[in-house]
Amino acid sequence: MADANVGDLRKTAQSNLPKPIFDFIDGAGFEEKTLQANLNDFARLKFRQRVMRDISARHLSTTIVGEPCAFPAVISPTGMSGILHGTRAEIQAAKGAKRAGIPFTLGMMSIASLEEVVAEAGPVWFQLCLLKDRGLVRMLVDRAIAHSAPVLILTVSWPTMGQTNRFIRNNTTSLPPKLTPSSFLEFARHPKWSLGALFGKKIGLGNFDGHMEGPSDLGAILSQLEDAPNWKDIEWLRSIWPGKLIVKGIMDPEDAVAAFNAGTDAISISNHGGNCLDEGQSTISVLPSVVEAVGDRGEVLIDGGVRSGQDVLKALALGARGCLLGRAHLFGLAADGENGVEKAMGFIRHELDITMAFAGVTDVHAVGTSVLVNDGDVFATNRLHN
Repeated sequence: MADANVGDLRKTAQSNLPKPIFDFIDGAGFEEKTLQANLNDFARLKFRQRVMRDISARHLSTTIVGEPCAFPAVISPTGMSGILHGTRAEIQAAKGAKRAGIPFTLGMMSIASLEEVVAEAGPVWFQLCLLKDRGLVRMLVDRAIAHSAPVLILTVSWPTMGQTNRFIRNNTTSLPPKLTPSSFLEFARHPKWSLGALFGKKIGLGNFDGHMEGPSDLGAILSQLEDAPNWKDIEWLRSIWPGKLIVKGIMDPEDAVAAFNAGTDAISISNHGGNCLDEGQSTISVLPSVVEAVGDRGEVLIDGGVRSGQDVLKALALGARGCLLGRAHLFGLAADGENGVEKAMGFIRHELDITMAFAGVTDVHAVGTSVLVNDGDVFATNRLHN
């Protein structure tokens, strides 16, 4: 059966991966209520269908912080996604994104190093978190500059390690997961992935190899997460980074304003895909209040729960410049590597195109709340916080 959308790719990914690996990309913090809120609140928004309008020519291309995009989307940074395909998955994802005409962001916690990805896919965006060792941060920034990364994304929503209950229930709290008697059968049922992991390149964090004292493993990096950050840290990062800067992880209008005051060029509304704070607000529900607070200071992006072109159009209607796509591209990556990423992005672009036509709009730059029933005012109570 052919895949029709990202949801179908998710099912293929689930069949391709051992359960602990699938849960790594599909699961979220604690009981995953924030993840579900992200999905459910997008679904609450409904479109107005318009007729008798000239929709013969539709324009989906745009720019995000000045970088061209075939439609208003960027591949979001995702940690350790290289484990999905024999440690080369980040390279495949970057190539798939390039074929789809949108930017790819390599996460600092990638298995393939920035150098390896750029060698095969060309310049990419780069992401990092604040680390206690500012020398490591400067090292990452310098390498991003040396490899012509046009955009740096700073994730601020992850000051400490959260808890994923799926991992505990699977008895696999480490990545890569350890082979145990209880997990052996699950890995045996997925020989393609298991053999690739067994005989492929050793799984490590490529961006830190040779740059840390001691092993550059997951535990070592997690211990470096800055748990006492402040806005001056963003001002410092701005002072050493010459390109565009996006602060990812904003969920409050006051924090959005503070991020622009500290020198960012754009922000991404993000709750880390529901991986950190459970029982928090969805990203789409806080978008209107953040857009209102930001005004014309800079671009507002959004990630978390974006799985379709309809979701992208809803985000544009409520004021977002574009979307960062995390799980949507991971499902494609796990389903069919480079081709799967291109396919996932193609699904979303096509859905956006068709939905714009039925909503009676022809240009992504002209989308407003008028495409939504009740102007999307289902989240109006969140404006009271501002």
